[in-house]
Amino acid sequence: MALIFLICSVNYVCSQKKIATATTNQNIIDYVHSVDSSILVIDFLKVKKSKWNSTFETVSGLILSGGKDVGPKNYGVKDTFNLCITDPKRDEVELFLLKKALNDSIPILGICRGHQMTNVGQGGALYQDIPSQHNSDIKVIHRDSLQENYVYHDILIDTTSALFEIYGVNHMNVNSFHHQAVIKEGGFMKTVARAADGICEAAEWGKGLQDRWIIGVQFHPERQFKTDQIHANLIQAYLEACFD
Repeated sequence: MALIFLICSVNYVCSQKKIATATTNQNIIDYVHSVDSSILVIDFLKVKKSKWNSTFETVSGLILSGGKDVGPKNYGVKDTFNLCITDPKRDEVELFLLKKALNDSIPILGICRGHQMTNVGQGGALYQDIPSQHNSDIKVIHRDSLQENYVYHDILIDTTSALFEIYGVNHMNVNSFHHQAVIKEGGFMKTVARAADGICEAAEWGKGLQDRWIIGVQFHPERQFKTDQIHANLIQAYLEACFD
């Protein structure tokens, strides 16, 4: 009986669905578990560096979530405005995860900082500070000046994009909490949603998701899906790509 239990336990561990991320938070876990509560989200900041490669071999997807600013050195510039609050260790982990995910062609979902890193890790670049660097006749507030609450604004989605197929709408009101943004897409990433001031609000793999499933969004769907069901569409589509 003990042997049978051991075999079943080993088989369960080997077959369990796993997603990689650089750091976990309850909102991301809730977002994933809203589709399948059995999925394990692995926090690579808690994994020893010597185990990164072997642990990554067990995952079927990568989620890069929100957080501190991406270090400017990762896109070849200095912190000109002395505004960046960075996390070098997380940058290191996420660049490793992104490289592995690209090499293995597993699905990637980037959220806020994760959207920015998805582009930076493929040679893209960011505005270090939107108010200081981005000029537009249309004023859009992207971050609460007190950095306490989300602000909200509209975005327009390209109707030829996979993101449009997933959401089924070309216009949405989204939350926002960032002062940096993608100014140059990385690799074959293509901007597919913008705010009224022209800021990139989403990008996806330009050759099509059938080639590589990669989508990055500047907003936080994991904080909106419970009250706005349309955002459940994104995590559903992502996890289907990971496990179907």
